[in-house]
Amino acid sequence: MPGDNAPPRADADGPESRAGLCATCDHGRAVVSGKGSVFWMCGLAATDARFRKYPPLPMRDCDGYAHGAGDL
Repeated sequence: MPGDNAPPRADADGPESRAGLCATCDHGRAVVSGKGSVFWMCGLAATDARFRKYPPLPMRDCDGYAHGAGDL
């Protein structure tokens, strides 16, 4: 059935929706600054130069996306 592998939709007003794919990716991790800002770090960046440590958001397409629960 089409769409079975699509990531789940995040709440339209929550931080997950602003992060795009990073919010539901196994490699994505929310990092909260001392001032309370939330940034999304890509774990793939540590071993693969094709990926940015802090990718521009929202991520709508990513070759490294692995469906998971995210970290927020």
